[in-house]
This record gives sequence, structure tokens and C-alpha cells, in this order.
Amino acid sequence: MNVYIHLALAYLKKQRGRTIALVLGVALAVMLVFGTNVIFESQSRNQLANIYKMYGTYQGIFTNLNKDLTEKIKNDKDVSKSAVAANLGNLVTDNGISMILNSTDKDYIEMNGYTLIKGHLPNKQGEIVLESQALKKMGLKEKLGETINFKIKKEYKDENSLNQIYMENKSFKLVGILDKPKQYYEGYYSLRGFTYFKEGENNVLPNNFITYEEIVKLKSKANLSGQLNQMRERYNIGRWDYDLNIQLVTALDDYSSQNTNASVRHFNILIVITAILLIYNMFNISLIDMIKQIGMMRAIGSSKKQVRLIIGFQSLFILIIGLSLGLLMGIAFSYIGMKLFNFAFLDVSQSTVYISGKNIWNAVIVGTATVILSSIIPIWMSGMISPIEAMRKSDRSGGKQRNRGYHKFIKKISGITGEMAYKNVWRNKWRTIIIVVSVAMAGYLFIDDIAFLNNRDAVYNTTPYVLNMQDYDFKLLFGPNIDLYFTGYTNDDVKTISQIEGVKKVGTKVSMEGFLESDVNDLDNDFKKYNGISNTNKNVETMIEVKGYDDDQLQGFKKYIDKGDMSSLNISSDKYPNAVVYNYYYDIFKHKLEGIRKDLKVGDIMTIRIPVIRNGKIAYEEKNIRVGALLKQEWIAKGDSTRGARMEIILPQKYLMTISGKSTYDQISVQSEAGKDTYVYNRINKILENKPFAEMESKLSYIEKSQKGFTGVLKSDMVIVALILLIAGMNVYNTLKTNLLIRTNEFATLRAIGMTAKQLKSMIIKESIIYGLLSSIIAALIGSYNVYSFYSLVNRQYNAGFNISERLQFKFPVIPILLYSAIVIVICILSSYVSAKKVEKLNIVEGLNITE
Repeated sequence: MNVYIHLALAYLKKQRGRTIALVLGVALAVMLVFGTNVIFESQSRNQLANIYKMYGTYQGIFTNLNKDLTEKIKNDKDVSKSAVAANLGNLVTDNGISMILNSTDKDYIEMNGYTLIKGHLPNKQGEIVLESQALKKMGLKEKLGETINFKIKKEYKDENSLNQIYMENKSFKLVGILDKPKQYYEGYYSLRGFTYFKEGENNVLPNNFITYEEIVKLKSKANLSGQLNQMRERYNIGRWDYDLNIQLVTALDDYSSQNTNASVRHFNILIVITAILLIYNMFNISLIDMIKQIGMMRAIGSSKKQVRLIIGFQSLFILIIGLSLGLLMGIAFSYIGMKLFNFAFLDVSQSTVYISGKNIWNAVIVGTATVILSSIIPIWMSGMISPIEAMRKSDRSGGKQRNRGYHKFIKKISGITGEMAYKNVWRNKWRTIIIVVSVAMAGYLFIDDIAFLNNRDAVYNTTPYVLNMQDYDFKLLFGPNIDLYFTGYTNDDVKTISQIEGVKKVGTKVSMEGFLESDVNDLDNDFKKYNGISNTNKNVETMIEVKGYDDDQLQGFKKYIDKGDMSSLNISSDKYPNAVVYNYYYDIFKHKLEGIRKDLKVGDIMTIRIPVIRNGKIAYEEKNIRVGALLKQEWIAKGDSTRGARMEIILPQKYLMTISGKSTYDQISVQSEAGKDTYVYNRINKILENKPFAEMESKLSYIEKSQKGFTGVLKSDMVIVALILLIAGMNVYNTLKTNLLIRTNEFATLRAIGMTAKQLKSMIIKESIIYGLLSSIIAALIGSYNVYSFYSLVNRQYNAGFNISERLQFKFPVIPILLYSAIVIVICILSSYVSAKKVEKLNIVEGLNITE
């Protein structure tokens, strides 16, 4: 046994370059598999820890519940923990800041992720705790004991199941201050306050107006959204009375899917296949180099098993060294990769690196499988070599080739050296296929990314957020913590923005949530099920969005009219105002558009109820409208839509403002002159500084956000591509170098009959170029198909979900293919150039004395 170990080590030592390539191939495969898994797990863990701090530990919330239903949910078979709080409406300040008001429940507060930083929780009527951020936005100091005045606004259903609004003034004593991490307030968030509540006492609201909300944590973390939706259906809870703690659910899904993440798995497969091809090729080359020695050993009595042990021990040594080096390199790669890549939806690039035993074991399995799969055939073949065959030591796959018609064509365009190079490439077809495939492995990934990069403007400009901007560059609106009946953009704001240098056009919008009154039989059955509407009530109210635009914006919406006429808005042929209606909603569970009112047509009369402000109070009032036009389904993705959240009704802006009592706008749209967008953006930001929760959407910022996300993906992909090409380059180099050694006698013969060293070198370089061209063709075919498949998938999804066709147009990725071809050919030429140096120093006499 020691003899065969010694021989295995001797061969590895003799072929240092080849041994280094083998070890490096295993090490790179282990490094990338181990490193990407560690990065993904680390980022998932860090992201999850941050999410728990910011958004709490609950996974779903059910609202508008009665007391009996909260008990059923609490005792549900899938629920491990829940917390209930009474919904006491909203607190509204004089300047329009609005926050949710809940009853005090310690579990509810803790599961929401709040920390009490000052004072105590309310323990009697009139006491309240507020978020530090709320006090800051209200312009108040964090001073306990201070009395704060609010309007309490609560929507409720009366005895006839009609939606109504309760509003009264109320004073509270501040007894505590809550807080969340700073990062929480950098995104989309809702402010909350908590006050004392006890059933039967004289609370802040009449008891018959009070509903409850319950947050739940499930026993199983698998398919959280599916489990919560099943609970919703079990208790007939409407879609708008249920929601996910989406950030936490997404983070939990990321964490649980770290072993099945498509992106990481894709990288791992590419790396492993490329490494297997390299190692397999190297072992085959080693086998060719060892054939004569194997023949001598067989001739003096060595068995097949003993011969195979030599290759087997070589594989074992390569595996041990490659694994050790790969794990060390993987640790370094993980620390660097945490700063370079971001697989999480939160920025966790600077967080802690976790190295788990599971990822180490996975790397060991990958390394072992790579070496076994790549060496098992050479090990088997080494035992099948007969002593007589082995003593001849030849390139065993090199049979005679027939002269084909295309050989003359190759000779004509590339000379005799080109024809010889082509024939040499196919002397060992299997080895050529391995090289070509290994080099092509990174190609389709490269072509996909560069094709997307070259077509990014078309992709980014067709995203729903950008399309929603229409012809405008900026949209000024307000965040969720604002009641738009008590604040908004004024005519003075519109005038000031219009006068900014570089502003080309300004548009205004008024919007509000109202209700559509319907006979239950007039509603689509799927819509009723989706919203938890029972057939027991003949007349029902469903939520709608009522909007009014200025005339310029309305003209731009003409292209979305399906039936009727947009100009009908300004025509009042009878006592009912005309309206434009979008009669679809998007079912997030079925991922498709569905109808709301059955057989709705132009000319139909609908009854709506909208909030109207009078004397500082808001109440719903009934209005009748006539359907003047219906919008196409594509409005959801291309128009100024609610994304299919509810039915949309567009009325003349002046009419809507008159009947609602609103004197301000909810949104201002701004179009800037070419090259002036940055200046306009900065000037508008100055105007918004003193408006709490005022926000500005920018077409440029949406595009930049998309670009940033793609840049992260591109960066990680290009690192993988570079490392795959490194492995493939080693494959090309070692194959060419081995071919030179095997064909030394052949090269000497060619020199003897008159071929110059320069011609020989040219032949070798052309041989490598053929490898590069063949690899590029394969990569081009696969890459082009992938790009086409991606565009087709996007178009099919939009067609199925929104009835929108040809969203993205496929263009053959010529530039990415040419770029990758150039990179590959350069790598192949460099490999051949280094390998061919020995040809220049070839001694003809010594070369002729070498017998193949």
C-alpha cells in the first residue's frame, strides 16, 4: 500500500503545474459554494434580526373583528401566540397628522416591536403613550405629563350596515414614550398611540363603535402567507381586514429558503460543473502521461486494483488539500462578499458573518462529489489499460480524419496552419467537448446580464412605478400618517412650484376613499368571496377610490378608454354627473384581474358615498353618478392606478372638490424641462421641508433604485463569471500544454520537413482560437435563448395578469455575444501563447528521438 501512495505522490510532485490546477479547481469550487452559502445565511440571519427589532415578531394581523372571532383565532390550530387590541380609530392633529389609536395591551405592544423608553403604560382613562417619532413630527418635546389635544376619527357601520364616521375632540395626558430602531422610520411606516380601555367603562369611543384587531404568530414557519390566507377564509374575513407583516414574512421565507435559493443554487451548479470538467480533463491528461508507467507495472505483475489505487490516492490527496484550501479561501471570500454582495432586501452588507457546521458540511460534500464524479472514470479506465497498449503511449483518441470539403475552405481562409489546427482540435473529440463546454458555462450568465444591461432603459421605463408617472417626472404626495381632509397642497403651492425655473407643466389631483352601494347580486361571485361579503345582506357597500384630475391629465388618459368617451366628464345631459370607471380588481392570490360589478356598461347609474367635510367634521354623503366611460384592463399597470386595490371612479375635479368640501390637492405632478430635473428636484424639496410627511416620487429615483438592485446582481454575477473563466482557462492551458508534450515527435517532424517555429506557434494559437469560437457559439445559443425566455415570461405574465401584450420586445444580444467571444478568445490565445513558448525552443533531433 505504501508503494502506491509513494507513486501517487511522486506523479503529483512531478507534474506540479497540473497538480496545482487540480487543487485550485477543487478549492475554487469549494470556496464559491461555501462562500455564497455563508454570505446568504449570514445576510438572512442579520436581516431577520433587524426585522424582529423593527417590525416585531407577529406574522399576520386581522382587523375589524368582534370579540368572539378574536377568541376563535386565538385558539386556532395553527396559532402559537396572539395578542388583541381594540381599534379606537385614529388620532388626528390640527395640521393633519394621523396615527392609529389602540387599546393598551403589553403583548400587543411587544409583538409589534415597540420599546417603552420613558414613563409607563396607561392605567386609567385619558392617559396615552405615543411614539417618539410622532412627537417629533408634531413639533412637541418628549415631556411626560403634557396634555395633548386630538380629533378622534373612527369609521364604523351603523344599524343598516352603512359606513359612517364618528369624530370628536379629545384631550390626553402623555404618560409614556415608545420607540423603534431608527432604520424603521426610514421606510414606509404607520404611527400608533396606545390608551387605556376597558369594556363597560366610559371609553374614548361609544362601545358599539369599537372593533378589535389581532396579531398572530404561527406554529409553523413554512408557507406563512398561505397559512394566514387559509385562516382568513376559514373565518370569512375580507381581504382588506387581513394583512401580513410583510417584511418579517419575506425575511423568514428568505431564511428558510437559503438552501433552495435559486440564485445561489444556480451559481453552485455552474461552479461545480466547471470544476468537474476541469478535474476530469486533468485526470485524463494525467492518465495519458502515466500510460507507459502503468504498462510497465502491469507487465511486472501489478493488478488492476493496484493500478487504480494510484489514481485513487491522487484523487484523495487532491481532495484533502483542495478542501482545506477551499474552506480557508471561502472564509476570506465570505468576509469580502458580505461587503460586495447583498442577497437580502435590507442592506446588511456590514453585518456579522455566521459560519455554521451545515455550510461546512455542504462544502465538504460538494468538494467530495466534485472529485469523485470527475475521477471515477479515469480510475476505472486506468485498470482497463493492457500492458501492450500502454507501452505504445499514444493519444488514444486520435484516429485518422477524412479530408472533408470544408477543410479546403478552412485552408483557404486560414492557411495550412489553420487546417492543421482544426484537425488537431478534433483528434480527441471528447476532450474538445469538455473544454468547449467548460468555457461556455459562464457565457450564458454573462450574455444574460449584459443583454439586460444594454436594454435596461426599456426594462426600467416599463416598470409599473415608472409608467404610473405618465408624462411627469415628479409626484408630490403625502405618506400614510396624514389625514388629507385636514391638510394638502394649496393653490399657492401649485403657483410656487409652477414658477420654479425648469418646470414645464404642473398637474393636480384630488382623491378620497368612498363606498359603492350595490345589490349583492350585482357583484361578481369571486369578488364577494375575496372581500368576505355574505349573500345574506341584500345591499352592501364596497370600498372605492374616487379621483379628480385637471383637464390636461384627463386628456392623457384617453388612450385607456375601453368604452365610452373621456370627454363625457364635462357633459351633464341630465342631473347625474358623468364618471369614468375602472371596474376591475387584482386578486393577489390568483395573480389575475377580476371584474367587480357584473355587466357594468356605459349609461348605468351608480350610487356612491363619499366623505364630505363640513364645519370641521367629516361624514359620508350619498351621490348618484352616471357611467360615461369604462377603462381598459391595462390601466392597472400603465395608468395612474391603485394597482387593482379597488374600483376607481374619476369625476371632474372641480365638481369633486365642490361636493366634498375639499380645498386642497392630494397630489401635484410636475414635468421638468430636459436637463433641469436635478435643479427642480432640489427646489421642490425645499418647499416640502415644512410639510410633515410630504413625499416626492421621482421617475429618476425609481430608475436609479432599479439600477442599484441590478448593479448588485451584476456585480455578484461577474465575480462568478470571472472565477468560472479562471477555471476554464486553466483547463484550456493544461490541455494545450499536454497536447504539446504528447505531440513533441510530431512537431519535430514538421520542423524537419520545413515548417518554421513561427508557423507551429501560429497553428497552436489558431487551435486555441477554435476552442474559443466553439465555446462562444454554444454560449451565444444558450444565452440568447435565456434572454428570449425571460422576455417571453414577462410578457406572458403581464398578458395573463393584466391583459397587456408585448411589454418587452426581444432583441438578439449581438453586443454581449461579441464581447464574451472577445474575452474568451483572448483567454484562449493567452493560454496558447504561454503553452507554445516551448515550441520555439524545440530541438528537432531530440524531438525526433521521442516516440509517441
